[in-house]
Amino acid sequence: MGVPGMLPLLLLVQACIPATWGLRCMRCERTGNCQVRECAPGQDLCRTTILSIWEEGAELEVVETDCAHPEKTNRTMSYRIGMQVITLTEAVCGFDLCNRPSPGRAPAFPRSRSRYLECVSCASSDLSCERGRDKSLQCRSPSEQCLEVVTHRDRDLAGSPGDERHSRGCGHLPGCPGPTGFHSNHTFHFLRECGSSSLVFPQVMELENLPPNGLQCYSCQGNSTHGCSPEETSLTACRGPMNQCLEATGTDGPGHPGYTVRGCATASWCQGLHVAEAFKLTDPNVSCCTGNGCNHPNRDVQSRRGGAPRPGPAHLSLTITLLMTARLWGGMLLWT
Repeated sequence: MGVPGMLPLLLLVQACIPATWGLRCMRCERTGNCQVRECAPGQDLCRTTILSIWEEGAELEVVETDCAHPEKTNRTMSYRIGMQVITLTEAVCGFDLCNRPSPGRAPAFPRSRSRYLECVSCASSDLSCERGRDKSLQCRSPSEQCLEVVTHRDRDLAGSPGDERHSRGCGHLPGCPGPTGFHSNHTFHFLRECGSSSLVFPQVMELENLPPNGLQCYSCQGNSTHGCSPEETSLTACRGPMNQCLEATGTDGPGHPGYTVRGCATASWCQGLHVAEAFKLTDPNVSCCTGNGCNHPNRDVQSRRGGAPRPGPAHLSLTITLLMTARLWGGMLLWT
């Protein structure tokens, strides 16, 4: 067949082949139902998230796998609830079906006598943090550090119930040391500085315990008619290390109207991943600035420092997710 005769055949073959092949990952639900999934554009990693619950030598484990954002990294966090040790582990990989479940995987929590760093540990699930009933927790590996994570949501946001959680324990969160966080008039997300030795926090971290830093930013969460209307947008005094004004826009679900978040943030929140996972936004557009009221809704967004320099891999995604999720088995937390 000559070259002219090959042209129609090549065009036919090209029409039958997709323009791009997306990454394929295993998607396994908590119930164990697994299927192969082609990831959406922009999801360049496969993830495996494991919840392990240890009590008196027995282990209960739940595994979930799916596609993930390209900035996800391996991370862990462990903390105590009463006599139980809750361990959440997230691992990512970047080739087809690399998160396929492996039968006979080793237990998530070490049974050996190796002793690594010990941290104080507690959780809001049993009010041990609020009541000052910290216990000692041995970390899982030499790479883990002591840390404290706080998340707070107001009751009146989108009709959802209020939620305030504290967790202290061990973790491996790329990007430490902190602190890092965000607050508005409605929410507060905070990772206290990771430590290389056991940390003893004198009190539960509350937003009001952080001193004002002199900056004022506009605060709101919602769309232009509910949550971020002109009547619901107001200035808030920024506290602690949250010394930049943030504005993020996106959508919080298919077919939903635009969603906006404004408030005070550390520099690490001026990248999209923290905002996307904390507020469940799709393709967020994030910008930060440093002048009083500079995130005013009518201010020219070009005057803000959009997409501020990235300080390193995002490290709040897993901890924020686990602390903002539903309860499982009578008070234990699971990711969304």
